[in-house]
Amino acid sequence: MIRRRWNDLRVGHHVLVHDDDDPSLPLAPGKVTNVDRGAGSNDVTIRISPQQGPARLVQPSRLAVHLDDGEPTERCWRCETRHP
Repeated sequence: MIRRRWNDLRVGHHVLVHDDDDPSLPLAPGKVTNVDRGAGSNDVTIRISPQQGPARLVQPSRLAVHLDDGEPTERCWRCETRHP
């Protein structure tokens, strides 16, 4: 996610997160639960519901997150790896 969109995230926004705990890098639905404003890039906490296991809180890098708005996203190496 580009920095401008990342810094526009607010509590309650719906996102898709690449679950780094799963080697296949699936997209898990998530909801922003906390945003700590920082110099440059904010720290964002997201509650994800992975396909396997219970929901959990993660603080992913902005490059592992997509807006869940049905719009095409920026290029993503994780998505391209999963869907060649």
